[in-house]
Amino acid sequence: MKQKKVDVFICDICGYENIKWFGKCPQCGEWNSSKKITIDKSVSKIVSSPLKDNDDFISSSEFGKTKRTDRLSSGSEQLNRVLGGGIVPGSVILIGGDPGVGKSTILTQLCLSEKFRSFYISGEESFEQIMLRRDRVSSESKHEFFILSSMNLEYALKTMEKKLAEEQDIQPLLIVDSIQTMKVENNSSLPGGAVQIRECTSRLVEFAKSKKIPVFIVAHITKGGQIAGPKLIEHLVDVVLYFEGDKDTDLRIMRSNKNRFGPTNEIGVFEMKEKGLQEVSDPSERFYDREYSLPGNALATVLEGSTPIITEVQSLVVRTQFSAPKRLSKGLDIERVSLVTAVLSKRLSIPVEAHDIYVNLLGGIKIKDPAVELPLAVAIYSSFADKVIPPLTSFFGEIGLDGKIRPVSYPEKRITELMRLGFKTAVVPFGISKKLDSDILKNLEIIEFKFLRDALQYFLK
Repeated sequence: MKQKKVDVFICDICGYENIKWFGKCPQCGEWNSSKKITIDKSVSKIVSSPLKDNDDFISSSEFGKTKRTDRLSSGSEQLNRVLGGGIVPGSVILIGGDPGVGKSTILTQLCLSEKFRSFYISGEESFEQIMLRRDRVSSESKHEFFILSSMNLEYALKTMEKKLAEEQDIQPLLIVDSIQTMKVENNSSLPGGAVQIRECTSRLVEFAKSKKIPVFIVAHITKGGQIAGPKLIEHLVDVVLYFEGDKDTDLRIMRSNKNRFGPTNEIGVFEMKEKGLQEVSDPSERFYDREYSLPGNALATVLEGSTPIITEVQSLVVRTQFSAPKRLSKGLDIERVSLVTAVLSKRLSIPVEAHDIYVNLLGGIKIKDPAVELPLAVAIYSSFADKVIPPLTSFFGEIGLDGKIRPVSYPEKRITELMRLGFKTAVVPFGISKKLDSDILKNLEIIEFKFLRDALQYFLK
C-alpha cells in the first residue's frame, strides 16, 4: 500500500527540501531554518500547463499573420514606462517594498481605472479597510471593483472564475495583497513560508497564463531589501518591481529589476499626497536646487533606465578628530565614494584621506550610474577647497583608477536633457562632441577633459 502522506523538511528561507532534518541549509547556508511539513501525495502538486494537447509550434514567419497582443494602459504614465509601455495580458507582476511605502495605494488607484474589471484579493485587510483607502484616493470615482478578504487562494480563484462568467465586457485584472498571507489547501505549512509562497505563486502564474489575465502580486521584503521567500518566485513571475521611498519624505520611486516585456532598471517617480500617489512628470526638478550653488555641491546628469535625471551631489569634507576618518554616504554606494577618494589622494595628491567625508544625493534618490563619479569627485574637491562651482553647470563621466575621465552610455540623451532645462555648460569626457549634432553645440557649451586633474583645475582654480 502506497503511503499517501510523507514528512519532509524544508528550508523556510530558500525552499530546499530534504527527507531528514538539517541544522544548516546546504543551499543557502542559513541555520535553524528547517521546517517540518506533511505533504499529501494523493494530491498532485505539479502545476498543469495552460496549453492544450492539440497546440503546436508556431513558425516565426507565421507570427506576423497571427493576432499580436496589445498592451493595456494602466492610466499612469510613470507606471506604464516602468512596465515597458503598459500591462501585457497574462503577465504576472510582483511588487515589493517597505511597509507603508504605497504598494496597496497604487494598486487601489489602478482598480479605479475604467479600462479594467478589477478583482482585489486581500489576506491582510478587511473590506472596510480597503474601502477607506479607496475613498481616500478617489471619493468621486464611480467605477466599481470587486473585493474579497480571504487567505484561501484556491477558493478566491474559484470565486473569481464564477464572477468572470457574469462579467465579460471589460478586461479583468487580479490583485493579490499579499502573497505572504495566501495559502493552498493541500499544503500543511503556514502562510508566509517558502513552500506556501512557492505554491501560491505557481497557481497564480498558471491562472494568469491560461486566462490571459494580468496579475499583480504584492510581496513583503526582508531587512536586506529583498523579496521575502524563496528566490524562485522572482523567476516564476514576468516582472519584478521595487517600490522605494523614505517615510520622512513624500517621494516614491518604482524601479524595475526584471521585465520580460521591456527594459530593466526603468523608474517611475511619484509623490505621496493626501489623496494617494501622484505622478511626477519632470523628475529632474525634484533632485537639484537651481537657485543656489555652494561649496561642495555639484550637479550630475545620470540615467535611470532610459530616463535622464539631473541630481545634486552634496559633499562635506571635514578634518577628522579620530584616528580613522569617517565615510558616510546616502544615495551612493560607499565603495564608489572610497574609490573616488582614493583617486583624488593618489593621482592628484589631494590630502582628503585625513578628512571625514559625507556624501548625500538631494531628494533621496539612489544612483548606480557610473557617470556620477565625475560630479562626485568635483563635489568632494569643491568642499575641500571651499570653492563654488559656476551655476547651471552639470557633469557626467566615469573615473578610472588612473585618474582618466572615461565615456559613459547615451551621452546624447544627457545633453538633450540639459538643453531642455536651460543649462549653460556641460562637462563631459573627451570625444563626446564628435557624436553630437552641430545644432546642439550652438545652444550648450560643452567642455571636454581627458583627466580629472584638468577638470578640477579648470573649474576650481
